Order: sequence, then C-alpha cells, then structure tokens
Amino acid sequence: MSKFLNPWLEIQNMREEIDRLVDEGMDRSASRKKEKEHFALWSPVADVYEASGQYLIELELPGVDLEKVSLESKGDQLIVYGEKRIEKDATGNVYQILERTHGPFSRKFNLPGNVDLNGIRAVLKNGVLNITIPKKETPKPSDVNITIE
Repeated sequence: MSKFLNPWLEIQNMREEIDRLVDEGMDRSASRKKEKEHFALWSPVADVYEASGQYLIELELPGVDLEKVSLESKGDQLIVYGEKRIEKDATGNVYQILERTHGPFSRKFNLPGNVDLNGIRAVLKNGVLNITIPKKETPKPSDVNITIE
C-alpha cells in the first residue's frame, strides 16, 4: 500500500512551521518589536474617505480576534498590524485548496497634518475595523488692522 502525499497539505504544513518560527522570533524580539517595521505576510484591504470633520478608514479583518489587532500612530503614519491564525486541525484531512489569508498582517496609512491624534477611535465589529480620525480645529482668520509705516 503506497502512502499518498497531498502537496497542498505539505505546503500548509510548511506555512504553519514558518508561522511558528515567526511567532518564536517575535516573542524573542518583543522589546525590539516597536523599533522595527512590523513583519507582514499580507495587507488587509481598506476604504478610506473623508467626511465632515473627520477621516474614516474601514479595514477588512474577517476572522481576526480583537486581541490580535494593534493600532498605533508613528509620526505622520497610522499603522494597523496583527495576526490572523488558522484554527483548523488538518490531521486526517486532505485539503485541495487553501485560499484564505492568515499569518501576520500590516497596513500603513499616511495621515494629513490636520488630524487630532489623541481623538482617534477604532471599533472592530463583524470583521471590519472602523477607524475614525477627527480633524483638528483650524483657527479661523480674524480681522487685524495692519499699521503702515
């Protein structure tokens, strides 16, 4: 009796091993993690739009747990990063296709200069991360008499 090897399952096993090695590496470098770029295997898709007094970002993160998502601002960038884990037990299964994305992800957004960084709010609901970025109040020009010399 010959042993049947499914190449897709072997690829999945390699991906899981790589994910494990990446996780171990991230654990060891946790203190240096903030100083480096965030490692990512994929970038989630997003819609970005401007509304009255704010900017809105809707980021698709289906299957990602809230505790596996981080959001931070660095300079003029907003960075969303985290990890989507595969929770399936492949033992005894013969996968034909594995298309859903998993592993570490990261997405960066350039922020305009008129945003209130302290007012940024984010909500993860139904697989969509909604980020609200309020605009700063711009001082309105006032009337000033200018003396001519």
